Amino acid sequence: MSEADRILNALRAAGQTGLLIKELETRLNMDSQMVSDIAQRLLLEGQIMQKHEMETRRLFIRKGMTDETQRGNLSDLNGCPCFHCLKITRCGVRQPDSPVTCRDLDQWMLGSEAT
Repeated sequence: MSEADRILNALRAAGQTGLLIKELETRLNMDSQMVSDIAQRLLLEGQIMQKHEMETRRLFIRKGMTDETQRGNLSDLNGCPCFHCLKITRCGVRQPDSPVTCRDLDQWMLGSEAT
């Protein structure tokens, strides 16, 4: 079992409470840098999410993640505000217009989780 799988299994077992990086290090007896690097990769891949609490980061399995990959459909993007946004050509992470800070995208995503 890879280190990433061990982290994912520990986060699944933690459920809704999630785990701090330090808790993962202790439970899995892993180097802090390795846990941080793997957690960062899992975040970028969308397999886990994080919540900031004061000065700590708590990690969770992303809601709806399963062991089996489910293919999305083009219809899953129905109503996505990006398709008609006038700022799309200058939108990007670390840009003034970003999907990270876009209220329209945030509202659409929150609305699509309810369905």
